[in-house]
Amino acid sequence: MKKTFLFIAFISLSLTSLKAQEDPETLFDGKLSFSNLGVFVDPGFQATQVAGENTGYFLFRGGMTFGDKLSLGGFYGQMVNDIRPASFENILPARAHVDSYQAGGFIEYTLQASKMVHLTFPLSFGIMELEVDEEGRDFDYEETKTFFVEPGAQVEVNLHRFARLHAGVGYRVMTGSIEDFPGVPEAGNALTFQIGLKMGVFNFNQLKNR
Repeated sequence: MKKTFLFIAFISLSLTSLKAQEDPETLFDGKLSFSNLGVFVDPGFQATQVAGENTGYFLFRGGMTFGDKLSLGGFYGQMVNDIRPASFENILPARAHVDSYQAGGFIEYTLQASKMVHLTFPLSFGIMELEVDEEGRDFDYEETKTFFVEPGAQVEVNLHRFARLHAGVGYRVMTGSIEDFPGVPEAGNALTFQIGLKMGVFNFNQLKNR
């Protein structure tokens, strides 16, 4: 009888302790709903190296935010200047150059987005195509396509509740090739420097509070 009483007392104390504990912290604080979602577009520019040559890409991203913390979306980038790698010398015509684009998706985590200046950590992944082209030709050479991943860290400034300026660095790591062609150079791993302007409704709660 005594053991039974002690067991019941132990269970009661355990349940009381569980009720007293705070709810665990979660990414969305248990409030994930349509009003906590957001959408944005993000035109920008990326400076980097491809095949050992300095170049840049016009980037366009778009996505959704969840609780103004986690963002998911896609991107497309087009090289803004043609490059001519050193490997082309004495092999390809003088007007031969490399054109490129990149496309894929991203996931991004933002720290304390309500503060005017805060940090954000994007992770991009996708494919990069390099194509050898020559001015005046009626057709192009072949191309290569390679998977890449690119983690980064950026500083973001709230210009307006619907606009955020961001700039930072990343590192592009080329992984597996899905299409090769002899003579097309490898893009190579490289640092990236980015700047962009996010525009959108980052949390639909912003509209309800005005």
